[in-house]
Amino acid sequence: MTNEKSELWGFIQGFCENVSLGFNDRWAQVTPDTYNKFTHHALGGLLARQSTLSIELAKAPMSWNGHIAPLTLRSMVDAYITISWILEDIEKRAKQYIEYGLGQEKLFIEHLEQSSKEEPDGFSTEQIEKMIEYKKEWLNAQQAEWAVNVNVGSWSGMSTRSMAKEIGRESIYKFSYVPFSAVTHNMWQHVGLYNIAPCSEPLHNGHLVPQITEYPPEPDFLYRAAKYISMTFYLIDEKMDIKTETPSPVEFMLNHDFFCNESSEE
Repeated sequence: MTNEKSELWGFIQGFCENVSLGFNDRWAQVTPDTYNKFTHHALGGLLARQSTLSIELAKAPMSWNGHIAPLTLRSMVDAYITISWILEDIEKRAKQYIEYGLGQEKLFIEHLEQSSKEEPDGFSTEQIEKMIEYKKEWLNAQQAEWAVNVNVGSWSGMSTRSMAKEIGRESIYKFSYVPFSAVTHNMWQHVGLYNIAPCSEPLHNGHLVPQITEYPPEPDFLYRAAKYISMTFYLIDEKMDIKTETPSPVEFMLNHDFFCNESSEE
């Protein structure tokens, strides 16, 4: 058992290093555009985010189950769709993406300020004021607060499904984003499978009872994360003409001894 744990953590460390190297190799080949920082900031931030999500999931093998992993995987699918959509009109859409986020931050600051005014002697007032100060500094470092517009609609002006359809990837929306969203939003098609079981009493007319069910780690969930970060890397390579010799995370995982080691005995 100790040896298996050692092999698992060796694989996890290697996987995380592979993702980090893949990100660094690619981003080192992207030339910053000092006249259009939105492009560099949005694409770089989203690519780093996607890489981080896959790394953090890998580092938590006890979360490789249907309860937790889909929460991360849904975010990864969303990031892939977002990056793909932005790359179709990168200058306009990168700016649109960042400005929407700044607007949402401005709105949140206003909510915090209102909360502080309503309860000036509240228990957490000091902490709220420090948060407001920090967030205002962050916001103004990117764009003057007075110039930030607040948009309460969708940042892209369309639904995630429409974005996926526009980039020719409606299938990833249907078969990944939607089922993972059921987990994220605690919908019955997930809860009914994972947290409900038939009553053991046959006379209770098909009564269902709630339960807390534990599942062992399932490497397939990490494989999906490896697939999504690999798809994102491939997309960046194609759209930005990037070349790298670093194996993709999917290749690393499938070729690693921890998963493909076969006994030499007949």
